[in-house]
Amino acid sequence: MTAKNEITGDTLITKSSNKKYDDGWERIFGLRAKINQRMDKLQEMMESDYHFEKPEEVYEYTLTISKFWSALSEEDREYIQCAQDAIETKSDISWKRDD
Repeated sequence: MTAKNEITGDTLITKSSNKKYDDGWERIFGLRAKINQRMDKLQEMMESDYHFEKPEEVYEYTLTISKFWSALSEEDREYIQCAQDAIETKSDISWKRDD
């Protein structure tokens, strides 16, 4: 059974991938993996209150993520902004989780 566009009724044809497609996919989804890895590390830094010990290091680390601003989710952007604000204002509020 062939797939059809529900609105136009046109038959949908899937093209096989090629090098250009594979490179584009890696560029897009490889970037997402890199962002996720960096966000996980930032979360780990914040939740261990490392920003109290080394605020400059943590702030610099936020910049390694924020350079991908256009590719970040709204949630990631907000987390970075909150982390930067906590460092800039020298907030004494712990980010440790209450498990």
